[in-house]
Amino acid sequence: MKPEAIIIGRPAIDFTTFLGVAVKVLGHSPGTAGDTSGKCLADATRFLGCLAAMRDPQAPAELVPKYLNHAAFSVLVVATEPDMLDILECASSMAFVTAETTVVGVLAAVITGTLAQWKNAVLSGSVSDTQPAVRFLFNRIHGLFCDDGLNVWTDFRRREARDQVTYYLEDKRGR
Repeated sequence: MKPEAIIIGRPAIDFTTFLGVAVKVLGHSPGTAGDTSGKCLADATRFLGCLAAMRDPQAPAELVPKYLNHAAFSVLVVATEPDMLDILECASSMAFVTAETTVVGVLAAVITGTLAQWKNAVLSGSVSDTQPAVRFLFNRIHGLFCDDGLNVWTDFRRREARDQVTYYLEDKRGR
């Protein structure tokens, strides 16, 4: 069985209150760059851009690495018990809840962490010494975040694994 994942929890930002108060106390709206970008931004991207714009009104609406700890996500994962142990090891900095499923030997887990923690977990699970099923799951999670416009792995390139199903994330910066 291939493990599966789906994002079930995303940040819920009260932009009306946040931006309303921010304008009063900062003298400018930190949401201007996002509002005028013409892009359809995920709430997390818009929020992280707002955080940067609190200090620099000219900051673009984008994912700012130093603010990735301000956006949390929950992912529902279903995997065999041995794979789940490896998955949770890769996501060890995050909170999780596990339960047995109706299928013997298969566990379900909800793993919750910040975007910074998910970035590290995906990198940890997308290396050559990771089991293919575990790498498959973290490749899936990588794709889910990227599909939501939350690509925090821009300093990494995809390199196809020998199994021709999964891929590794390799640091482009040569580190």
